[in-house]
Parts: sequence; structure tokens; C-alpha cells
Amino acid sequence: MVASPGITSGDTVTKHQAHLYQLPLTPYEDAWQLQQTVHRARVDNTTTDTLLLLEHPPTYTVGRRVEDAFRLVDENARIEHGIPIYQTERGGLITYHGPGQLVGYPILKLMTYCRGPKTYMHMLEDVLIRLLQEFGLQAGRRDRCTGVWIADRKIAALGVHISRGVTMHGFALNVTNDLRPYEWIVPCGIEGCIVTSMTKELGARVGVAWVSNRLCKIFAETFGLEFQQERHDPLNNKDEKAYVT
Repeated sequence: MVASPGITSGDTVTKHQAHLYQLPLTPYEDAWQLQQTVHRARVDNTTTDTLLLLEHPPTYTVGRRVEDAFRLVDENARIEHGIPIYQTERGGLITYHGPGQLVGYPILKLMTYCRGPKTYMHMLEDVLIRLLQEFGLQAGRRDRCTGVWIADRKIAALGVHISRGVTMHGFALNVTNDLRPYEWIVPCGIEGCIVTSMTKELGARVGVAWVSNRLCKIFAETFGLEFQQERHDPLNNKDEKAYVT
């Protein structure tokens, strides 16, 4: 596990301040535009680091290798089920988002926390592995396959974009979402990939809000953050705040 990068002075650890938004079900395009807005503000130092946590309606997304990614989707099934598909600037190939899946978009100045993308990805994986272990699930990594796995079953996908030293995109953890849409793609370009969820592994339904709250704590510990939780639509005026560490 990567140690928390909080600044230590004597016996005191100074935590980095960051915004936290736990949003309702949000269309992918709206969340993508929000990421871009926050990213520009972070590059310009007009806002602090930010974590967006939310769910999406049924959506497929593909990464920068768009020609490869589009060959991995059953287009007839996608159209039949009315699932839109978006090309993004993140790494990775194709994945699915839907209600019941917890999606996290950290928008961070990377060098504050680690030396490069590989370490950053490991830190994100650490957060998810710790979270799943708290629910009694023995999760881990798999050689040459980014993401988080339970044995041979993939439970979380990761794909990021780093521009001008600031991160975008992030991770998607299957909590209680419908897994059928994965049958109409080759998830992350991995032939024969078995996709699972927390609910499937535990044999009991798990609340996304509950998982989200616990993830906030673990993310803050891993990255050495104190979250200022924003209780409003991020495109509107500010309202009540709370602090999560």
C-alpha cells in the first residue's frame, strides 16, 4: 500500500484541503463537462483538488484508442437497448457505466501526491482494494490488467487522463448495477473477462450511498486529504459544507 502523502511536521500531519461532491444520478455528458470545468479551474489554481462521486444512467465509454474500442461492442445490442456511447480522452478501451455503479472522478494536481501516473493508478487501486476488504471481499490486482479483481472476476475499472499535471476521469466500482450490458462488449478489451459486483459477490444488496461514504474516508486517508463536502449542485451557488477526513 502507498503511504499517505500528507505533509508531516514533527508529530503533526498537515492534510491537503479538497472539495468533495457526492452527486445524484448524472448524465455522462453533464459529468464530463463538469470534470472539464473543474480541471481548468484546478490548472489555473482557482479551485482546490476535487473528488466527484456519482452514478450514471446506462452508458458506454471508450478511451483514446477509439478505433480499437469500437470493434469491441455489439452495435446491434447497444442500439436495441438504447445505450449511448461516448469517446473520451481517458486511457483504456471500452467500459460500461450504469445505476448502482459508484464512479469516482478525482481532479488532482498529480505531483502533490506521487511521482507519476503508474503510482497514481496503484493508489486508486489501493483505495478500492481497502474498501472491498472492509466488506469482507478479498480483492487485488492482476498482472498486466489495470483495475481491481476478485480472483478472476473484475469488479472495478480504471481509466485516467492527465493534462497540464492535473488528473481527470478515474474509477468505476460495480456495487449493485445490472451486469448484462457487459455481455454486449469486450470489457476493457479483455477477451473472456468476467465482470462481477459487490452485490453478486456478497449475495446481498449493498447501498451505493453507504459504499460512497466509506470510500471517501479511505480516499482521504490514502491521499492525505481533508475533504470539504459541498452540499449543492456544483454549477450553482455554494451552500452548507461539512468536513470529511
